[in-house]
Amino acid sequence: VLESVNIGPCLDLWTFDYLKEKIGNERQVIVHHSPTPSMNFHAKNFKYVKQSFGEFLDMAAKGAHLYLRSTSSKNPAQRPAILTEDFPEIANDFRLPPEILLPVNDFHSSALRISSDVNMWLHYDVMANVYCQIRGNRRLVIYPPSDITRLDFPAGSTTSRLGFFDTNSSSSQFDGIPGTSPIEAALKPGDVLFIPPLWPHTGAPEGGVSIAVNVFFRNLSAKEYAAGRDVYGNRDLQPYEDGRRDLEKIVRRFDHGVPADIARAYLSRLADELK
Repeated sequence: VLESVNIGPCLDLWTFDYLKEKIGNERQVIVHHSPTPSMNFHAKNFKYVKQSFGEFLDMAAKGAHLYLRSTSSKNPAQRPAILTEDFPEIANDFRLPPEILLPVNDFHSSALRISSDVNMWLHYDVMANVYCQIRGNRRLVIYPPSDITRLDFPAGSTTSRLGFFDTNSSSSQFDGIPGTSPIEAALKPGDVLFIPPLWPHTGAPEGGVSIAVNVFFRNLSAKEYAAGRDVYGNRDLQPYEDGRRDLEKIVRRFDHGVPADIARAYLSRLADELK
């Protein structure tokens, strides 16, 4: 966590009234609506609702369980969010200082995030990113990549099935998962959190609405990233996607004509050799 970073006049300007005036009350946005403070991606216990920006902010101010993660205003299905393109009215209010921009030599996206009394599910991003807190406070819990196999991530998914973030609890709930090393971070306005690739994390606002800008960048060679669309910066690396296809081919070779106990013994040997 880099504390009290000068990320621009947004720290003073971005009140609800200011955002409504600049972006427009009637601007249509897609918002996650949840009946509870705990969103679960796999259970899909929330809905995507298209509504006016002004109505969204009014509901958020009243404590509704809402989450806005901006998407591209030009082509949300194909392009990543870029603050200067999607919200040019407020983009100049935010800036990363040169010290932070030094490693960001392959920019991917910059997303506006506004959440009210709702948590983000546990997930990891494949690209490195910096999370810049602008208004409100946010609490995050982060795990090293070595913990992924202990956090119930289904094969081929960047999102965990665990849904344990209690936004009303002030004590840690994360120490009870054997073999994991959770790190808690408390962000206040002006704090910037660096999240390396494949570090699972979950977060929730504390005591009100949280506003942030999340900047993603590629920190590996371009050939390592999977070709094609990657709107959110969380598509797994090409070697992993190739490896999963190779694994399917290996398993299919034992599908026909090989007794189950023999196939299991050979596959277990291959798994040990891979380790």
